[in-house]
Amino acid sequence: MSFLALEGLHVFITGAAGGIGGQAVKEFLGQGCKVTAHDLRPITNQASSPNLFRVTGDISSEDSIKSCISQAKAHFGPINILIANAGITDESNSYSIWELPLELWEKTYNTNIRGTFLTIKHFLRSAEETQTSSGGKEIENLSIVVTGSECGKFGQAGHTEYASGKAALQYGLIRGVKNEIVRLNSKARINAVAPGWVDTPLIEGRLDDPKEMWTEAQATVPLRKIAQPEDVARAMAFLASHRAAGHISGECLSVDGGMEGRVVWKAEEVLKTSSSSTITSVKEKVQSILPISTIPQSLASPPKRKIQILLSIDFDAVSGFLGTGAAPTNNMADYSSGFFAGQVGVPRLLKLFKKHGISSNVTWFIPGHSMETFPEQTTKILESGAEIACHGYAHEGGAQMSEEQEREVIIKCVQLATALTGKKPRGWRAPLYQIREHTVKVLEEQGFLYDTSLTHHDSQPYFLPQAPPIQPIDFSPHLSASSWMKPLPTPSPPTDKTLVELPCNWYMEDMTPMQFLPAAPNSHGYVTASSIMEMWKSRFDFLYNEYDDEERKAGGNNGDFLFPLVLHPDTSGMAHVIGMIDAMIGWLKSRGEEVQFCRFEDVAREWREGQKI
Repeated sequence: MSFLALEGLHVFITGAAGGIGGQAVKEFLGQGCKVTAHDLRPITNQASSPNLFRVTGDISSEDSIKSCISQAKAHFGPINILIANAGITDESNSYSIWELPLELWEKTYNTNIRGTFLTIKHFLRSAEETQTSSGGKEIENLSIVVTGSECGKFGQAGHTEYASGKAALQYGLIRGVKNEIVRLNSKARINAVAPGWVDTPLIEGRLDDPKEMWTEAQATVPLRKIAQPEDVARAMAFLASHRAAGHISGECLSVDGGMEGRVVWKAEEVLKTSSSSTITSVKEKVQSILPISTIPQSLASPPKRKIQILLSIDFDAVSGFLGTGAAPTNNMADYSSGFFAGQVGVPRLLKLFKKHGISSNVTWFIPGHSMETFPEQTTKILESGAEIACHGYAHEGGAQMSEEQEREVIIKCVQLATALTGKKPRGWRAPLYQIREHTVKVLEEQGFLYDTSLTHHDSQPYFLPQAPPIQPIDFSPHLSASSWMKPLPTPSPPTDKTLVELPCNWYMEDMTPMQFLPAAPNSHGYVTASSIMEMWKSRFDFLYNEYDDEERKAGGNNGDFLFPLVLHPDTSGMAHVIGMIDAMIGWLKSRGEEVQFCRFEDVAREWREGQKI
């Protein structure tokens, strides 16, 4: 017998696809347990084992978690131990409570509180059924370990929805349940672990900045380091064991390196209004307490950047082959990829955005043809809370139509979008970026706020220039060269109708390099997804570092920028690409609170309101 004496016991672990949950699976397998691993996502982080059973489901759905527990019991027999680990948090945003969206509060509580309650409820119901059917014989080593957080102990400014929920679990819930489960099983116990920072993919890059590492994981942590997933998993195994922790119930075990609390005021917040002598004094006091190598060398930090991620999806589907992609050789095979976009790509992307908590912070540009051909998928997009903007009717290019035809198309798109959402659309992206001066005129007439088809700048909003069409040079022999050696006319100043332009170009999108289109002369389709991700990351890194700290401190430019990405369900919905999109979103979120996922309309409106016309 080992010290923990867990051999042969059946353990049910939720959140098993994540960093902590995945390590918990490995820990209990290593202890000789039979493990049922549960997650909303496919569990791909474990090697095959006869002692491992995978189930997929939603802990916030009572029918789903009840079914998953029944499947586990049918596969390995009665469940002895529950590791209620699953939970979500939105690290892409940081809200004061008076700005916290109700949708985010309810979404977090739906998973973290409701989901944990339902998991515990049906775990104990299963135990009750087993004991009743065996004549009252108690299940051996019946125990529950809930994953809390140091946020539940110390709070977390900007994430009240997460901190308050974790506090409810690790204190209120376990201390109530401990007095109930002994009536079901005389030795049953429930406890919680409260990890601090843990080195998982969720925080990749978040603490790379030494200042951030010092503030979050060193200044108030005696061990001056962040935990590894195995530190938490071993604490779970200890608390789960009747032999090791059989007289511990209703307790919350902190796995946070001895954390004393949180740094409430960061140096730059306190010192930005202080005199230089005060700065020196504070710095000297800090240095007297901690070694110099552990603290930021410059307490007068530049302002934080405001990085707005403009994630958009062009739902071209079949329309892409009817307008700009029309060709006499187009056939059923070409159109089939359009049906894939609607029937497979859209659901996959909606699921991915929901996983990352950004569903309502993206913008879908939907051709009218796709709205009417795929009404079910379009309704799902609307229900996700995303912004819906226009993208032509049949993906028509400006050069393909007369001005009157273009006017008809834009008016039809406005009508369809208005009927769908109940309000007029505010955004336009020209199919294949083929926008012309007449397009702009009609968009202004129809009350559009912004366009995103041009790239006069690659990372800043600007007013769409008002100027006459650029004319090609006539090189006829009878004309003098002086007839074309003239500069472009100066654009007219913006008016209250001038469109805001949010940048967009070929290097921001997925389709051109990763989608093979037989009739398109510049089609490729065999570029690896990882190389596109590296290109996008390189663009982000340059923009992030374009202005050094001294320039930003001086106030010339605070380093704010837009980071647009253009996806297509046809392309990013493919099995070999969507994993890269998942990783890219995670990487962007890992950059911390400077990064915000935003709807195009919100960014355009905010910028326009700050301009003087």
